[in-house]
Amino acid sequence: MESLLQALAGFAYWHWLALGLGLLLVELLTGSTYLLWPAVAAWLTGLAAMIAPMPFTAELMIFAVAVVLLLVFARPLFGNRLLAGPDTGLNDPGRQLAGAQGVAVADFAQGEGRVRLGDTEWRAESPEPIAAGEGVEVVGVTGASVMVRRRV
Repeated sequence: MESLLQALAGFAYWHWLALGLGLLLVELLTGSTYLLWPAVAAWLTGLAAMIAPMPFTAELMIFAVAVVLLLVFARPLFGNRLLAGPDTGLNDPGRQLAGAQGVAVADFAQGEGRVRLGDTEWRAESPEPIAAGEGVEVVGVTGASVMVRRRV
């Protein structure tokens, strides 16, 4: 163990920067964001060692604390945003219905009724009364119901 610590005593700041780069490269291959935070911690440790040279054990403590803090605080804040791609609405039929135009199949009773959108009949809700045969426009989707308003 002592020989390992002696070997690591020659660990320079650029070793930390290289470790961070290596972790980042592996992260790019996996895309999980789990290795992103240790990579950032390695860079922070490298920068701290470059600014103020210190023993390897102190660098190791800075790295460990930085990893824990980044995993606890940064991952919940940024992790989901990093994993989520652009919101295209692909394969989300509800979002694809927004703006669709159709016809009320029957009179709406107590804000609920049925509308025909294309070749499909949908359960619909509307805050305003809509009569059978009136044109409607979809403004949103709630569960299995479409929210509609009168077409103007």
